[in-house]
Amino acid sequence: MLNPNDRYWVVVADSGKARIVEMRRKPYDFSLVTEYASVDQHRTGKDLVSDASGRVYRTQGPGSHTMHPRSDPVENVEEQFVNDLARRLEKAAGQGRFECLALVADARTLGRLRRDLGKNLAARVVEERPLDLTPLSLHDLEPRIRDILGWNA
Repeated sequence: MLNPNDRYWVVVADSGKARIVEMRRKPYDFSLVTEYASVDQHRTGKDLVSDASGRVYRTQGPGSHTMHPRSDPVENVEEQFVNDLARRLEKAAGQGRFECLALVADARTLGRLRRDLGKNLAARVVEERPLDLTPLSLHDLEPRIRDILGWNA
């Protein structure tokens, strides 16, 4: 059973931004813990690749062609951001900074977060919602989170 005095951390994220808020039910508290943003969030794939694509020369046939990267650089940056977020959450959980965790993120980011959370942290997850609430201000975010956690009653 959940304790009304537990500290809840709510992660509101997308593939390049995350906001973590702490909530308590009794006494009621809603406060921003931190915000993270990927430094590469608005860079294009072309900007993320350090050099021009390599060239392959054939011994037979016409000339050469450009090699394409094996993976999408934008996807790699998004994966790294979510992985880093999961590691930060693991560290905070290990320090006893919260008892319960709620994840609110677009579906793709939510899936990545689920995959990257360790067993101990995954056991603290009390709610997951596939929503992108990152554009909301803290003022507008608070009632939405209260509703997600069922604290409006």
